[in-house]
Amino acid sequence: MSTDGGSPEDAADDGPPPSRHHVTFGPAAVVVGFLVGVTVLALAFASTWGAEAPAVFLLALWYGLGIGLVTGLPLGVVLGLLLRPVGSQWIHVGVFFAAFTAAAFAIATLLSPSTAIGDTLPAAVLIGGAGAVGRASVWKLVRVQ
Repeated sequence: MSTDGGSPEDAADDGPPPSRHHVTFGPAAVVVGFLVGVTVLALAFASTWGAEAPAVFLLALWYGLGIGLVTGLPLGVVLGLLLRPVGSQWIHVGVFFAAFTAAAFAIATLLSPSTAIGDTLPAAVLIGGAGAVGRASVWKLVRVQ
């Protein structure tokens, strides 16, 4: 081993060069994004219920926390890890919207007794929007290096 920092051949063995951007997030960003997303979704589902809206909100929040722990939280963490090389947070928000919408549409279409595929699209778009708002809410909690 030489003391001059190595030869160009040594540098080629280190793998690909690092990307220009690297987005990092911690547990606080994951928790805040998840809670904001579930809360926004519960508010959206409860918004049309009139006088029963507070009870529907609490019910949607309770079920959303449980279902979100096994669906939305893992999807959000995986997306966050996959998007680490992407420096633009707007792209992150857009990908969260698209991925959450697509996942919700696929799951709802498979589980719905309805034969009309369009019946599940509005709920899927709401879920995608909640995922995007959750990601946007942690904008200041992530670091772009």
